Amino acid sequence: MAENKSLFYDAKEVMEMLDLKKSKGYAYLDKAMATSKPFVVIRIDKLYRIPKESFDSWMKQINQPIQN
Repeated sequence: MAENKSLFYDAKEVMEMLDLKKSKGYAYLDKAMATSKPFVVIRIDKLYRIPKESFDSWMKQINQPIQN
């Protein structure tokens, strides 16, 4: 079976990674789409696509240890 090398996450994948329920998840993605913060969200009709590079970069940033 071919390995999935998509450059994008879909909405469900992102909601699972962030542990968000459907309604909160879509509200969060809509807000991110409007501001391009904290990561880029692209919407095509009813489909949400989140560039992996943008999302992964944000996740690395928030998972950095706090430095004193």
